[in-house]
Amino acid sequence: MDIRSLCLGALMAGDASGYEIRKMFEEGVFSFFQMASLGSIYPALTKLSQEGLVTFTEQEQENRPDKKVYRLTPEGRRTFLRTLFQTRPGEDRYRSDILFLLSFAHELPVELCEALIDEYAARQEVMLDRITEADGQFNKDTDTNTNTDTKTDPDTSKSACQAGCDFIGGLGEAVCRATLDFISKNKKPFLAELRKRRSRQP
Repeated sequence: MDIRSLCLGALMAGDASGYEIRKMFEEGVFSFFQMASLGSIYPALTKLSQEGLVTFTEQEQENRPDKKVYRLTPEGRRTFLRTLFQTRPGEDRYRSDILFLLSFAHELPVELCEALIDEYAARQEVMLDRITEADGQFNKDTDTNTNTDTKTDPDTSKSACQAGCDFIGGLGEAVCRATLDFISKNKKPFLAELRKRRSRQP
């Protein structure tokens, strides 16, 4: 999705500064499937403000410039919902340097292959921790950061927002656990097969 829609989506959870929106895409629930940088977020927020889709208030900060906190307008919410209905999802893509390297396992030392598999498993463990932390942060944000325009709307209540995040969080957790289970069951046979093939080489 385009950065404009990503910013509107982030603000569906409540008021946020540009920095807080970036954190949603770097550390929060959105970080697992979307990317957004400050260099693209701030111009998008400026444009959205000019279009009347968001408003902002300036908050004073000690020894720092005032912070702009953005809020969806009713038209901004309607615009985002139209985007949800009209967007045709693109193809999901997964990139992994480790898996690319392991596709050439027959050319690599067995010890290196084992180290790569262990590193991949360790990253899955980290991902599990991040999913748990992101879910906890979402609960905190929706408790403290929901604006008054959405509190009375059952469609944007905490429980409604949480349902989707619970689903994708559960899906992510299931994928990580299935990956770790596969590695646990298949690493030793895979490495044994590599050693066997190496022993046959002249």
